[in-house]
Amino acid sequence: MKKLTLAVLALLLSACSSQVSLSNGTSGTSISQTLERTMYLRGDFTLWDAEPHYILKPQGAGVYTVKAKFMTPGKVYEFKIADEQWSKGYNCGYKVQGILKLGQPQLADCNSIYNYFSFVPSKKGWYVIAFDYSDSRAPKVTINRQ
Repeated sequence: MKKLTLAVLALLLSACSSQVSLSNGTSGTSISQTLERTMYLRGDFTLWDAEPHYILKPQGAGVYTVKAKFMTPGKVYEFKIADEQWSKGYNCGYKVQGILKLGQPQLADCNSIYNYFSFVPSKKGWYVIAFDYSDSRAPKVTINRQ
């Protein structure tokens, strides 16, 4: 009876672990993450304040987006993605390259102090900034025209 109980317990515990198949053919535990707090698009266009209309909204699978209207073509807009207090681990600037180009993801460093992302729109209008936190070890920021 004890062996049966242990076998059932082991089966239940193994069913609770999540495994995914990685692109290189190996398997590992899922690293999909969700943000534990409200994050904002904060930049020179908000005077670096955390404004309610610049809250990132979840889109599923660790991806968050926010819209911004950039009205001056050719102007350099600087911004970061951060929580209200600029907390360590939630103050995301660029990791390697800070200049964003349409549709090209850039790695983010969420322990940065300055490292502002910059974007120069060629046309005025609405843009969608996406923050991909599905892998918290390598978050990415992408911008696209709406």
